[in-house]
Amino acid sequence: MKILHTLLLIAVATVAPATLAQAQHAGHAAHDHSAHAAKPATNAAASDVEATFKRLDSNNDGALTRQELPARHALLPHFDMSDANRDGKLDLNEFKRGMSML
Repeated sequence: MKILHTLLLIAVATVAPATLAQAQHAGHAAHDHSAHAAKPATNAAASDVEATFKRLDSNNDGALTRQELPARHALLPHFDMSDANRDGKLDLNEFKRGMSML
């Protein structure tokens, strides 16, 4: 019986990380991926991200809130993961980091 419990624990420990990752990524397919089509990692791409950030920052406070992102923006489902300091806003570095993960 102890072996059965050990095997069950191993099975749960093996499956749990994948299940958790899927749960955290739930809803990812619900947005439009065309906004972040694959681009080569160049200085031009970095300046594109900065230009996008400035364009989306409608109140020019140097941060983006959920409300400033378009409804189907690719980063919206990942907003909390990108908000490193948990202030409810994305500064330019958080936005860049978030966009690089998409």
